[in-house]
Amino acid sequence: MTLTVVWSVQARNQFVATLTYIAKENSLSAEMVHQRVNKSLTLLCDSPEMSVSAPTAGVRTYAVPKTGHSFDYRLVRDQIRIQRWYRQRQKPVSAGVNA
Repeated sequence: MTLTVVWSVQARNQFVATLTYIAKENSLSAEMVHQRVNKSLTLLCDSPEMSVSAPTAGVRTYAVPKTGHSFDYRLVRDQIRIQRWYRQRQKPVSAGVNA
């Protein structure tokens, strides 16, 4: 089965903001992060269960190697739906709770 990656608007905006922030200091580093995310998504499409379960039911968390960032996603039919992109040092926000 081939899975399609779908980013939520919020997750996509967070990801773009991260790349923009990194690129201000070093555009090569931003490109490396982008490549590592793409490679991770390719691996997840082949083995979507290789990440760890998140505290929220049905959500999984994937730590992108050598980036300091993670994303949360759900498997829905033939899609990997990325819900959240964040820095690993950032304290996770529980679903439905505003911090």
